[in-house]
Formats: sequence, C-alpha cells, structure tokens
Amino acid sequence: MSKTAVKNSSLTRRQAVAGLAGVGATGLMAGCSNGGDKPAPLQLDLNDPVDLSVARQKVIGSVANEQIHSFLRFHFYGQVPGEKARRLLSMNNYIIDEWEPLERGTYKLRHWEVGYYCDFDTDNPIETWVNPYSNEEIEVFHFVLGPIDRVYSPDSVMAPGLAPIPLTSHVMGERFYVATEAISQFPNLFSPEEWPKRSSGKMANWISMQTLSSRMEDILNPELNSAPANIHLQNFVAWSSWMQMEGRPGGSMARAYGTEIDGFDALPPNVLAAFQKYTPEIFETATWNTTRFDEIDYFNLMKEKRARGEI
Repeated sequence: MSKTAVKNSSLTRRQAVAGLAGVGATGLMAGCSNGGDKPAPLQLDLNDPVDLSVARQKVIGSVANEQIHSFLRFHFYGQVPGEKARRLLSMNNYIIDEWEPLERGTYKLRHWEVGYYCDFDTDNPIETWVNPYSNEEIEVFHFVLGPIDRVYSPDSVMAPGLAPIPLTSHVMGERFYVATEAISQFPNLFSPEEWPKRSSGKMANWISMQTLSSRMEDILNPELNSAPANIHLQNFVAWSSWMQMEGRPGGSMARAYGTEIDGFDALPPNVLAAFQKYTPEIFETATWNTTRFDEIDYFNLMKEKRARGEI
C-alpha cells in the first residue's frame, strides 16, 4: 500500500494557528470544534514528549501500519580544500518506509532505499562517468540500501549504525518543520594501503542533515494517519569508493529535494523505467530481507575482481 491519500480537511489556516498564538515555536497546538459531521482537530501539546513524537511521526512517516513512498532528486558536487566546488552528477532516489505503531508516540520502521545516477541536473541515467579530477571514465555503481530497522520513541532513535537524530522541531507559518542530523566517522573498508585508487582515507566521514515539513492542518487532521511532507536534505560525505578519487582530500556534497508520493505510478514514465532497469530491488521489498549497502556490495565486488586478476 502506498502513501495515504490526502483527504479534504475542514480545518482552516486561522483555526490551525489559533492555538499557537503567543506560545512560540514549540508551543500548544490546540484543536477546536468546527461543527458539522467532521471530527474535531487533534489536540497536541508540543511541550509534551509523546504528543511531540506523534506530530513528528505524522511528518516523517505514519502513525498507522502503512508504507510511505518518497521520491527525491539529488545533485552532487565535489569539494576539495582550497578549490572551487565542481559539479559531479545527479541521482534519482526512491524510498519505501514501512511503519508499525508499537504504542502512542513509539513507532517501528523498516527502510529500503535505492538511487540511480544521472548526468548532472537531468533524469538521464548513466552507466559510466568521467571523473572531473582525473578525467578518467569510470563504471558507475548505483545506490542500494536496506532493509534497515529502527524504532522512534519520544526520547530516542534505536537503530544499528548511522541513524537520523531529531533536532528541535518548529512551527513556522502554516507548516511544522522536523529537522534531523546524522554524524559519524567509521573505518574505511577501502584502506589507503591496500586500495590506493579507491580509498578516501583511513576513516570515512559522514554528515547528513534532513528537513521535512507538513502543513499543521494536516497534522491536526484526525482523518490523516500521515501528513503529506516535503523533504530537503544536505550532506557532506567521504568520496564514494567507486569514484576512484585516489585519496584526494575533501568529499562530495549533496543537495536533495523531494516529497512523499502515492507510489510508483506517480513517477514520470522515463524515471520509472530507469528504476526498473538499474535498481529493480525496490520493486521487491516483500522478499528483500537480506541487508544491502552499496559500499559493502562494491567492496565485495572489487575483492572478487581482484581475486580473478581483473583489477
């Protein structure tokens, strides 16, 4: 099942902001009866950890047993100290999040994600890419991740490895903003001694910052388990090993933007066809149970090629 269909809400903007007047960015969101047959808006006190977790959950996912589908477009730039940033490539990204409520304010997630690389600022998939630093043509290794399991509760995110941690959420205008960050450093699979061409150094750095936002009236709407959300993301990470940056300092910087959608049929036909060709795994989440991660997959592939004498 895809993203919950958006229902017409009887909550006006004035009603949505009435409970926020004078109480600041994380104050009281009070519902009020609007008469008729429509149910009254939810009452959520954002100073209460459980209510805050419910509001966040309606933005980042769903408070019901449901799959949420999202589509994002990425632009990647190379950033080397002392140099001007360079365009690298783009990526179309598809995410499936399967949510399960455990109790009010606590939700279990299973996450799958893929992306195919494109010429910069286009939907045109690429199979090879010219590294602008070395001018070498390189075979592209497309992005596959999942399944990843997490549990979001009012005071923590329980997850293996890297996980987005919620920061302070804010109400601005008619929208509720949920910001997260993920910061990590871990030993590089591709050590510079053994893999000088593909290694970015002994340690791999990662910082990812995501912001999701939804209309307050959708969050307060009791008929919606999930509030339609816009998504923005920025990250700065170590060079991907397949880019073959040969230990060059710096890393790749990405800007991404997207939204939750009603499933694969909402994609442009050419984009859907490219996902089917380059990352077909995303259409098989019902049977995709073995964890995949592109960097590990690429590492294992390179070891196999080295054993065969191909690199």
